[in-house]
Amino acid sequence: MNRKLNSWRVDGAILGGKCLHLRCCAHILNLIVSDGLKDLHESVVAIRNAVKYVKSSPSRLAQFKKCVEHEKMGNNGFVVLDVPTRWNSTYLMLESAVKLRKAFERMEEEDGHYINYFRESDNEKKRI
Repeated sequence: MNRKLNSWRVDGAILGGKCLHLRCCAHILNLIVSDGLKDLHESVVAIRNAVKYVKSSPSRLAQFKKCVEHEKMGNNGFVVLDVPTRWNSTYLMLESAVKLRKAFERMEEEDGHYINYFRESDNEKKRI
């Protein structure tokens, strides 16, 4: 890139390209998507918390799988938790949560701890 810039004009790149820094396209894409997700932050956090709840213990995951079976959703009963540094993992988490929405709703109806889990999080946030 430095050679290309220097060949375009007589004076070339600023400072001969010594301070030229190119970011990785994947990093730039991650920054763009992260900035766009800021508008949806509360919704994404709510879905992330629901997925964390389901995946936090084997018994909860088994109960969630029963909810998936009861809703006749097939074998698509796996939930994906995102990784903050990978934008596509957030997309995969949201995509799986949308497909399993009815199972999450059933989990809310059948598991009394599900709602309390989120209430405790809200109360902890208020204390901080």
